Amino acid sequence: LIIWLEAYMHWNDKLTNASLDETFKIIHPYYDFIDCRLIVDMSQIFLKGFKFGDDKLSIVKKADKLRFSSEVRHLNEALKTTYEGHIPDTSNMPMISMKLHNQWHCSDIHGLFLLIHNLLPVGHQQSIMKYISISFGCVVIKYSVYGSTADSLIEYTGGKLQFMRLIGVFSLCINDHPVLQEDENMNFTFELALLKTVTADHHEAVKFLLQLKTVNIDHTNEEGKTALMLACERGYEDIVHSLLSAGANVNIKDNKGWTTLMIASKYNHISIIHMLLQANANPHIRLSDGSNAVMIASYHGKYEAVQILITEVDYKCQREDGGNAFMLACQNGHTQIVELLLKEQADPNVQTNDGATAFMLACQNGHTQIVELLLKEQADPNVQTNDGATAFMLACQNGHTQIVELLLKEQVDPNVQINDGANAFMLACQNGHTQIVELLLKKQVDPNVQRNDGANAFMLACQNGHTQIVELLLKEQVDPNVQDKDGDTALMAASDEGHYEVVKLLLEWKADPTIKSNGGYTALSLAKIFETKTLLKNYLKKENFKEDDAISVSSFASQQTISSGHHTISDTISMRSSHSTLTLDSGIEDLTDKK
Repeated sequence: LIIWLEAYMHWNDKLTNASLDETFKIIHPYYDFIDCRLIVDMSQIFLKGFKFGDDKLSIVKKADKLRFSSEVRHLNEALKTTYEGHIPDTSNMPMISMKLHNQWHCSDIHGLFLLIHNLLPVGHQQSIMKYISISFGCVVIKYSVYGSTADSLIEYTGGKLQFMRLIGVFSLCINDHPVLQEDENMNFTFELALLKTVTADHHEAVKFLLQLKTVNIDHTNEEGKTALMLACERGYEDIVHSLLSAGANVNIKDNKGWTTLMIASKYNHISIIHMLLQANANPHIRLSDGSNAVMIASYHGKYEAVQILITEVDYKCQREDGGNAFMLACQNGHTQIVELLLKEQADPNVQTNDGATAFMLACQNGHTQIVELLLKEQADPNVQTNDGATAFMLACQNGHTQIVELLLKEQVDPNVQINDGANAFMLACQNGHTQIVELLLKKQVDPNVQRNDGANAFMLACQNGHTQIVELLLKEQVDPNVQDKDGDTALMAASDEGHYEVVKLLLEWKADPTIKSNGGYTALSLAKIFETKTLLKNYLKKENFKEDDAISVSSFASQQTISSGHHTISDTISMRSSHSTLTLDSGIEDLTDKK
């Protein structure tokens, strides 16, 4: 019996040489009428074949019922009723005085029982009914500890400060020695404590709170996230396991529509993904734009997560805008995932609602290895979006020279135009990609092609200050005085944007500063930078132009700014660039325009 008790109570030689009477006196403080476990467990071990009668079983059931159903606020009355006249002498015992936040009033007695057992060292967690008193206001517990010293308790509880703060203890003294002293938090709830405890990665406190029957495990914070979501996001596997074991809902959505499986997939927490799927997490749930967990994993390049998820959900399904997991992997350069999905027979030519393909997204973002891979899989490089854009245009627009060379070898047509008349050459000039401009000129691309509104590649280069490209095109004999349908010229565009070097270069090539737009504006009237104005005035004087010929017909034209409403060619090329993005905060956005 002594050997068993020593092991059961985690004692070391406390009962050595004790008689049977002495043994029962020693264990007496560790059980009472609401905690019969010691007596029950001991009886089952040492009374072989003995069965408790109904009267004894009734006592056990009543004890459990009291512990799990009666609230702490009623415990004070129960203590007085039960132990009045039988209170043991606690004068020589260390006294713990602790203050708990108000919600502890609503906890059942078992919660208090758990608190004592988690707060004190193993082997010192005796009967709460015999050695506890409770005061009103905030819950004030006074607990005498049998068989321990004040110093040892101070040292032990000093190592439990974070645990105490998290579970609702804001003050603790031992024999008037303060171990923890903080202000009461009137907003404390067990639900908020659980969220905070998960964030702090304090598994002991999480397990403690989950044992309190009053805690709503699926309570959400202001972002709609549950404790399980927070644990999944941070990769806290042990906490996830505890929350799932306690019955946490795996399919709740936060304010953005994200589920635990989506969150775990984004961060590639493989063990957690397995746990969630075993707990019946639904992989088919989608965000408002139609994105699901496999799309999220594909976007973020989480290969292992994609491997798992494609066995659970159709990876070919499309979002509301037509995008799918394969496209997102291609867009973001995740070659390993692209190869995986191609082996699963992903269609490389599927298009979004706007006509974009995975091949276009790879070209736009400069993922050469994926472009080569898709070409081997017979992806069509000549497909156009609804507004006429091609993969070649996107590569030229974004300066991906290696991909441009690759596509030219595939005999793509460099002269294709989008619906507004822009072509790949214009996009390269507009964005300052000199190497691509030179490459296209060698392919005999016509630099004089105009958009529907009359703007051309030369104007776009001047407007954006790409001096090297402007000089290159002037050597190709482009007309520096060509006008768009509003009468604007390249010189006006450069002057309006303040590109001094471009203005200087154009004047050297005899660009005419006296040309007026349909609205009556000239390069001089549009100039807002002092140096540019001075340059134009000096040029007019040198070339014997009358300055009156080079100012706007409007008397206040020289005061005009780009924000005052007159027409400029600043809104030049506006093509659909087929670019999609995915973030935890905002979900998968629509395909967006890029200028």
